Amino acid sequence: MKPEISKGLLRSLPGLLLTLLLIFTVLRQANPLKVFPSLDNGYYLYTGQMILRGATPYLDFWESKPPAIFYINALGLLLGHGTRWGVWGLEFVSLSAAALLGFVVMRRRWGELPAWLGSFCWLLGLNAVLDGGNLTEEYALPLAFLAAWAWLGSSEQAERKRYPFVLGLAFAGGFLLRANNTGLALAGVLAWAVLAVRERDLRRLVMRLFWSGLGVLGVLGLVSMAALLHGNLQAMWEAAILFNLSLQKESHGLLPSFLAGLATIGIPAGFGLLGYALLVISPARREPFSIFLLIALPLEVALASVSGRGYVHYFVPWLPVLGLLAAWLAAGLPGLSSLRPAMALSVLLVVSLLLVPQTLVEYRDVATRLLFARQQGIEIDHPLAAYLRENTKPAEQVLVWGGRLAFNVLSRRSSPSAVLFYPLLASSPISKSLAARFASDLQTRPPAVIVDTCGINQDLLPCLDPAKRAQQQKSGQLWKFLPANIDSVYAFIAGNYERVAEIDGYVIYARQTH
Repeated sequence: MKPEISKGLLRSLPGLLLTLLLIFTVLRQANPLKVFPSLDNGYYLYTGQMILRGATPYLDFWESKPPAIFYINALGLLLGHGTRWGVWGLEFVSLSAAALLGFVVMRRRWGELPAWLGSFCWLLGLNAVLDGGNLTEEYALPLAFLAAWAWLGSSEQAERKRYPFVLGLAFAGGFLLRANNTGLALAGVLAWAVLAVRERDLRRLVMRLFWSGLGVLGVLGLVSMAALLHGNLQAMWEAAILFNLSLQKESHGLLPSFLAGLATIGIPAGFGLLGYALLVISPARREPFSIFLLIALPLEVALASVSGRGYVHYFVPWLPVLGLLAAWLAAGLPGLSSLRPAMALSVLLVVSLLLVPQTLVEYRDVATRLLFARQQGIEIDHPLAAYLRENTKPAEQVLVWGGRLAFNVLSRRSSPSAVLFYPLLASSPISKSLAARFASDLQTRPPAVIVDTCGINQDLLPCLDPAKRAQQQKSGQLWKFLPANIDSVYAFIAGNYERVAEIDGYVIYARQTH
């Protein structure tokens, strides 16, 4: 290794170690040995498990996201030999790639120390909104920074075609995870349009749009062709686009969403917002990359606000632009340029190690278990999952009422219906057909066991117990878009199943034997 390279690595070592510490700290909430899968995490793990069994998305199981998240989970489960550790590994790779790409963009634009500080800022913010991990927004983070890298390259080398093409690829990748995960790529297109008007250069805009469009159509075209061959193209369109458009009716509004995002992300959001405010009044606002940032933040806020139900992970896409704005803010701080990056980062690293020693302790315990005590189990279990494994056969099906599909994953039992959301459907044009399909599946493939999760469900799930359900109805604490056929489903369950057990608040019903 050349001396200058080794010196550069040594100088960057404190920053690299601190970045890794932050990534490990963020991913503590996704630790398969310590943390039970969250609601969305359970859905995606289940879809990956089903794909590995040969199922076709939207036909053999129905989920309202584009297909990328299903195949990411299938790959993770394959790498992890059926455990969540493979998925956790993909999360680590995704966050590491995002951190690397973000650092490259920030260092290229503002220098080394602002780049480190901007990177630490968005990683700290991520810890507040990751919501258990394994989310579409999380895997879109490297694509967002890739879009920023491509836009910066296009502003510096305007005639290079590869940068608009890469931005198109980043848009397509984000879209295949979730349409709202495309904010920075869209901001790039809008910034190009602003520059074209200012510089009166329509030709350059057209060429950039052409190459970006080629990247988008190339990826989405291949995916659409694959779906067409599998016979699920229309179903994919209905689930990933039409159903999600219906969720916009449940939006809490732009201002409430913005305030909620600031409150949830906390101090890192404050740094980014301060950077944005100062950029608005700075002469630097006319620079091309500044225009990109000024468009990107409000666009990300708008995309989060129309997402629907206000879950905290909707704010994850804010983090790349907040990190970039924090780096811009840091670059303008008096005296920062005189600091030696290695010394400043070393101090931050020592302080961080003193503040979060539990991260090191937890991963020490994880390493010990994985290396020396695997017979004790390498991922978290649950008494309910153990009950399902012991009291049902592998070929039998289990319906988890309310969609807590983590129990299906951990028990290795499939759900009887492809429709995983019932009865928590949105008010959409396809919800009636989904509800009818669920009722038909339930009657033609009755599960061996039904688990009622109404006691712990966050979404006002109606209980299967008629008395408890009557109390819910009286108090108005019920999901507002219950399917029209819900009473017939209640009747079928009441006529064919009996209560047999309760574990940790989950009520278990088994098929009647008489």
